[in-house]
Amino acid sequence: MTRKTVLKVLTSMWSFMAGPREQAAFLRVWLTSWPEKILFGTDATPNTDETSWEETGWLASHELREALAMALTDMIHDGEITRGRASELARMVLRDNAKKLYGF
Repeated sequence: MTRKTVLKVLTSMWSFMAGPREQAAFLRVWLTSWPEKILFGTDATPNTDETSWEETGWLASHELREALAMALTDMIHDGEITRGRASELARMVLRDNAKKLYGF
C-alpha cells in the first residue's frame, strides 16, 4: 500500500495574522518550491458587531493579492522568474490550483 501525503496552504486567515510584506515573504518560499500547493481563500466571516463578511472578505482578498504581487515582483527583480512565469503562478494561486483540486 502506498501512502500519499497531501498538503495545501490555504491563505484565508493570513490577513488576520500578518501584513502584506510578511505574507509576501511566506508566499515567496512556497512559490519557489510548491506553487501548486497554494490555494487562494478568504475567511469572510463577521468578527465583531461593526464588521461583517463584506469587510473581512474584502480585506483578506485585497491583502493577499497585494502580497502575491509583491512576492512575484521581487522574484522577477531578483531574476528568479520571468514576467510570463509570474502571470502563470498568479493564475495558479488565484484560480487554477483550486480548479484542479476540486475537479472543475
